[in-house]
Amino acid sequence: MKLKTVAIAAAALALAVGMTACGGAASTAASSTASSAAASSEAASSEVASSEAEATSAEYTVYNTTGSKVTELYLYDAGSEDKGENLAGEGLADGESIVITRDVEADKQDDVVYVLEFTTEDGNTQSFDTLHYEVAPISLKSVDAAAGATAIAFEAPQK
Repeated sequence: MKLKTVAIAAAALALAVGMTACGGAASTAASSTASSAAASSEAASSEVASSEAEATSAEYTVYNTTGSKVTELYLYDAGSEDKGENLAGEGLADGESIVITRDVEADKQDDVVYVLEFTTEDGNTQSFDTLHYEVAPISLKSVDAAAGATAIAFEAPQK
């Protein structure tokens, strides 16, 4: 769609330049028409780009830094009874990561609040209840490391 819009704008500009080279009142009218066509094409292109910018996906890169295998991992709407599928699948070994994406309509993204919940193989379950719609790295912490404010850190592990 964007390529088509750019091609139309380029054709209109080429037509305007060609008509201007011929001279006369007709070329001025054609130049005005081509210029307005290019302007409306550019406006349409800009409108498409801004609507594409608004419709972004939330993407969480979740790193297991717990020191244990994560056997259960859920990302679900806050207040929901249904956790959905176990995103850890067969398990997420210590040091492994997974990318979780979510898509919500652009006008509802500011209202989204997720719960990120995980359980390690030793049976410890922890959660973070106020995850917003964003692109963020998330490191899952062990119970001992999570003795602070949260069970997660918004950072990728240091290598």
